[in-house]
This record gives sequence, structure tokens and C-alpha cells, in this order.
Amino acid sequence: MGGLRISNEVILAKIETTYNTDATPAATTNAILVRNVDMRPEGLRMVDREAIRGGLGRLQQIYGGQLKRITFECEVKGSGSAGTAPEIGALLQACGMDETIVASTSVTYTATNSSHKSVTIYYYEGGRKLHKITGARGTVTLRAEAGGILLAAFEFVGHYGGVSDASQPTPTYNSQVPRALVGLSVALNGVTAIVARSWEWALNNTIALPPSMSASDGYSELIITERNVTGEMLIESELSSTIDVDTLLSGGTRFAFASGTIGSSAGNRVAVSTPASSTYVTDQALDAADGLRLRRVPLAVDDSVANSFSIVFT
Repeated sequence: MGGLRISNEVILAKIETTYNTDATPAATTNAILVRNVDMRPEGLRMVDREAIRGGLGRLQQIYGGQLKRITFECEVKGSGSAGTAPEIGALLQACGMDETIVASTSVTYTATNSSHKSVTIYYYEGGRKLHKITGARGTVTLRAEAGGILLAAFEFVGHYGGVSDASQPTPTYNSQVPRALVGLSVALNGVTAIVARSWEWALNNTIALPPSMSASDGYSELIITERNVTGEMLIESELSSTIDVDTLLSGGTRFAFASGTIGSSAGNRVAVSTPASSTYVTDQALDAADGLRLRRVPLAVDDSVANSFSIVFT
């Protein structure tokens, strides 16, 4: 019969009170607008039986458990009310980010080293097959391109709760519209005169998948064990008197990055930044487009600096 439509697919996500215990996300309160969904096994064990049995063929493999990896992209936008968490707030927390709310003012997400939250994710494949993933933790990459919108690419691994046929949910999404990446004061080392074409920042979290005989899927709690925040900017080449990327690289200079405030309406503004003396250039390469010389600038963050990477919604 088939006929499961991608356009009908739904993702729900909710913070868990207890790790790996279904938080039961609801379509009316926990729906997240996504695109480019993919899901596949992670850590799938199919155990070979290497018995010598007087023949050339193999015996059937034995299933030894699996996790699930799910990826998707989300629009980065505000909730519509300053001081109220955005639609993707639960996902950012499950990527090892602290959530700090200042009532009626702001919601800030900063990379943290402990007390990482986990989420339950419901994925309605084709709208009518429900996959449950619990105890999920992951990583995120933010991507920005001039004239486009800010996107967050999420990648989660969690325990698989199985699949069942389900009724098509009716999700309630946040009604805010993301703002275009125009009119921004993007700053690198405090220089706003640069012409930035694009940038991205990735948390690059490492998720440990510890085996466990006592777990029904053969895996214990999934833990974020390492973070390596990296970025890259694509800018038009500038005179050294404006910004000297080569000297920043060779001198090991540390500085701040600021995206500028995306959006102008309270409740739908977002800014991405790294603090002073945290960010440094790790390489540089020439590029070209539109007959112009460009410079591709890979970046990294020294994580010993407090609040080394922040996303602020106001």
C-alpha cells in the first residue's frame, strides 16, 4: 500500500525527568518544525557465529541490540515572547547546553560541562508510523548564509523504543517566522567592516555508547564525553589594515565572534557569540566567487574560557 508522505512527518521532543524514561511529548506542546529528517541504526550488533561445520556457508547472525541515530534541521527563531524558551530549547539542552531564562527579557543557551539533559523524541514516519527514541543526547551545528535564515542541524543518538502504527498527529507549531540574515553587524576580532558571506559553528559533541549486559538493548546511559567547538567563516578578502587573518593565525591571537542580532522584534531576536579571548584561527584558504577573492577562515574555541559559546534569544 505504501503512500507514507514525507510532508506528513512530525517530530516531537521533550526533556526527560528521569534518564531514558519516556517523557511522552505531546503534539500540542512539544512539536518542532523540522526538515531533512533521517533515522538509522547506531551501534547495531549482528553477531557472527564462526562455527566450523564442514561447509562454506555462514550460520545466521544473532541480533545483539541497537540504538537509533536521528538527524534533522530546524529554523532558529524566537518564541514570540522575550524570556520564553524557543521551540528548539529542549533540543539545545540535550546537546549539552544550559538554559538560563530572564523573565520577559532573554533565554540564553551556553555550552556546559555537566548535568546534561536528555530528551524523548517521537518521530512519526510518514505521519503514521511512530518511532520512539528515549535517553537521547546529541550535538548541533548552526549554519548561516547571507540572505538566508539561520538553521540548526541536530544529530541525536538514543535508545530505541520500537515502532508502531499510529494515527496522524495534529501538531501545534510556534507561529514565529525566522528573520533573514541581512543588515547584520557580524564581527570577527571586533571588526565589523568585513563582508561575511556565511558562517557556521558546531559543538562537535562526542557521545559515548557504553555497553551494558543488564540493558534490554545492550547499552547503558549515553553520555556526552567531549566537546570541540569549531567554526568557519567565508568572507571577502580584506586589506591587512582592515583584518589580517594571516597574523591572527600565526600569532595565536584570541578574540571574540559576534553574529549581530538577527531580527528586530522583541521575542524573535537571536544572536550567536563567543566571548573575548576565546576564539582563534586554525587555518586559512583562498576562495573565489562572483569574480571576487574570498577568504575561508576556520575557527576554534578555547573551552577554558567561561561561557565559550552562547546563543541568546531576546
